[in-house]
Amino acid sequence: MEPPEEYDFEKLAREIVLSRLKGSDKGPEGAAEILKQLIVGGVMGTRLRQAPRLTVSAVCRGIMSGMLLIEKDLPRTAVKILGELPVISNEIPIDPADLMTWAMEGIAAVAHMAGPAAQSSIQELIEEKFMGAGPVFGELCHKASRAL
Repeated sequence: MEPPEEYDFEKLAREIVLSRLKGSDKGPEGAAEILKQLIVGGVMGTRLRQAPRLTVSAVCRGIMSGMLLIEKDLPRTAVKILGELPVISNEIPIDPADLMTWAMEGIAAVAHMAGPAAQSSIQELIEEKFMGAGPVFGELCHKASRAL
């Protein structure tokens, strides 16, 4: 039996962000709209062939890396992404806490690449908006740095 094919949602998300949001004034809000479309469509369309965790994390990595490339506000984007997850969990049968952890894994990978100042800013805003999530994000950033 062949291993399941992995879908490249990271590249797809990054390309959509670059094409739709470069030069746009609705960066973080636009990123949240793209996130919702890709996660709902991606998880529902591939759930029998790819773990939802891979899809969610890849979409978030792609969105955040696209936002980094077009120099948009990463902390606000991260918070907008996390704020969409309760809405998304109503459309796909996945626990919002799992969605949040998987999303933060993807965000952490890009935060690490963006550097310590960006990582710290993202973590502070996440903690401000989602009390208790900041330290979890910090640990995920630490894991991301060890993985590279």
